[in-house]
Amino acid sequence: MILYKKLFSILLSLVILNSPVTLAEDAVDEMLSAGELLKSCEENSTPGAPNQYCMQYLFGFIQSVLMIQQAEQSPPIFCINPQVTPIQEATDNMIAYLRGQSSRSNEEAQKIVLEGLSKTYPCSTVGSQI
Repeated sequence: MILYKKLFSILLSLVILNSPVTLAEDAVDEMLSAGELLKSCEENSTPGAPNQYCMQYLFGFIQSVLMIQQAEQSPPIFCINPQVTPIQEATDNMIAYLRGQSSRSNEEAQKIVLEGLSKTYPCSTVGSQI
């Protein structure tokens, strides 16, 4: 009986120790695609009035990229002045860019969005970044 308890404990430990690896692998497989993002962004959205999900995605994405750039002290990839460009307009531009890249709908959304931001909002002067 003691042997079974030890064996059970070892097996349980192995399962628990392997769980983070399994979860990390699953997360990679579940990256949001550009097509999925576009579909979500088009629901209940009109030009000038994108849906909240899409605006929140873009805002969070922009903030994440800026935090990484600050931490790495790397030059900006894109520059958006929030005094000039409201989030609704930036979101409409992102949706338009995603539509223009429909042949790449299976690629990761973050890759396409970053590309679109850098093309739509290039940095011409230092300090205009949000």
